[in-house]
Amino acid sequence: MTAAAGAHLSDMKYVLAGLLMVGVAACGPLAPFVPDTARLAPGALGSGGDVDVGAVNQAQWAFADSGRTYGRPVEAARAAAALDYIAGEFTTSPRWGQVSALTKEQLLEGRREMRAALGVVPGMSSQRVVDALARAGTALAAGRDDDARTLLGAPVFTGTGAETLARLSNMPYLRMANVSTMRAGNELFDSDQDRN
Repeated sequence: MTAAAGAHLSDMKYVLAGLLMVGVAACGPLAPFVPDTARLAPGALGSGGDVDVGAVNQAQWAFADSGRTYGRPVEAARAAAALDYIAGEFTTSPRWGQVSALTKEQLLEGRREMRAALGVVPGMSSQRVVDALARAGTALAAGRDDDARTLLGAPVFTGTGAETLARLSNMPYLRMANVSTMRAGNELFDSDQDRN
C-alpha cells in the first residue's frame, strides 16, 4: 500500500466517525423504558379494598405454590391478571417509588414468564391481558364457562379459549412469578411497618 493510499484510508476513518457521531446526535437521547401499564377497577379481581395491595396479596398467594391454583382457574386467572397489573403499576406509579428497582424488574420478568405459560400473544397490551383474565375469572366464578372461553381465546391468547382455560387449571410453578410477588409483598409489609 502506498503512503498516499494509507493517508486516504485514515482520512476516510475520520469522515466515517464524524458521520456516525452526527447520526447518533440526530437521534437525540434515548427515552427511558416505560413498561406497559393497565388500569384495574376496584373489585375486578373479586375482592375489595386497596386495588394494588389486593393484587399483590392475590398474586403472592397463588404463585407461591402451583397446588393452590390446580383445578381452580378462577384463582389462577385472577392471580395472572394481578401479576400483569402490578408489574406495570409498581414500575410506573409514584406511589410505589420506594419499591426496589430489583423487585420492579423481577415483576416484569415474572409477567413475561406468566404470559409465556398462558400463551399470551407477544406484544399484547397489559390492559387487554388484564381485562381478559379478570373478566374470565368473574365469568368462571358465575358459572359462565362459555363466556370465559371466549375471553380466553383470540386475539389476546395464541390458543383457543379451551386451551387457555386448561392452562389456567394446571399452571406450572413459575419461579420468577413467585419470587417477584413475594418480594413485592415483603416490601409492602416493610413499608407498612415503617409507617406504624
